[in-house]
Amino acid sequence: MIRRVRALILFLLAVSVAGPSCRETKPDLHPREYPLAGEVLSINPARTEITVKHGDVKGFMPAMTMPFAVKEPRQVEGLTVGDLVTATLVVNDEESYLKGIEKTGSLPPEQRTHPQPAAVEGLAPGALIPDVALTDEAGHPLTLAAYRGRFVLFTFIYTRCPLPDYCPRMNRFFADIQKAMAAKPALKDALRLLSISFDPDRDTPSVLRSHAKQMGADPAVWHFATAPGRKVDAFGASLGLSVTREGQADGTISHNLRTALMDRNGVLVKIYTGNDWSPDAVVRDVEALIK
Repeated sequence: MIRRVRALILFLLAVSVAGPSCRETKPDLHPREYPLAGEVLSINPARTEITVKHGDVKGFMPAMTMPFAVKEPRQVEGLTVGDLVTATLVVNDEESYLKGIEKTGSLPPEQRTHPQPAAVEGLAPGALIPDVALTDEAGHPLTLAAYRGRFVLFTFIYTRCPLPDYCPRMNRFFADIQKAMAAKPALKDALRLLSISFDPDRDTPSVLRSHAKQMGADPAVWHFATAPGRKVDAFGASLGLSVTREGQADGTISHNLRTALMDRNGVLVKIYTGNDWSPDAVVRDVEALIK
């Protein structure tokens, strides 16, 4: 009887200590709001998106230039390049966007920021992807050529990226694809995942290793890697990646998003632009290719 009571007590203690940590972590969708002010550099009505050169967003990120989603199309109506605006940046674990956009003035043409160069389109599907020498999260050398015989989905990120719909969304997408691979042996055998950081000064192998662990990356199928900045920039540019390092002390980087699917022979199959694609679409694409 005493042994049973002791066992019950130990069980209850274990549940009380371990229980909460065993629960599945759910995204925090409670929005956080930050005031933002800056200059409009471009407007994309089709995507309801504006690019703003903004000052420090206190408590969130430093001054930089970024495209921002706008959920209400009417809020971009009437805006032009060179307008000065204030807005509220809304951020949760899944997305970020601007609301409450108000025009406060307009800069004369001679004082406006020169627009950033458009991203180069890069290689077209069917082209051979140039090889690149990388270093993975374990500190080991890694090349794209080493993946020959398998399909590879690779994207470009940096671990300090502050906006949830940029690098963090790519991480979530890759985690979802990895989950699908675990349930489909043929897919797991045929596909590999690679996240390439364009911030090598900060994303050292040890940082990437910690990040990979945080993402739940299985090293058998998903690697994080990097290379010297110029090498990563040149390789990314061949696929339409645009990276702007604005000299911020904390290393924040402006960038777009490019994800590429490479076939077993190193040939580009498809470019997934931005963050509008879905993990399910990639799974369907790869399964169609391996049939």
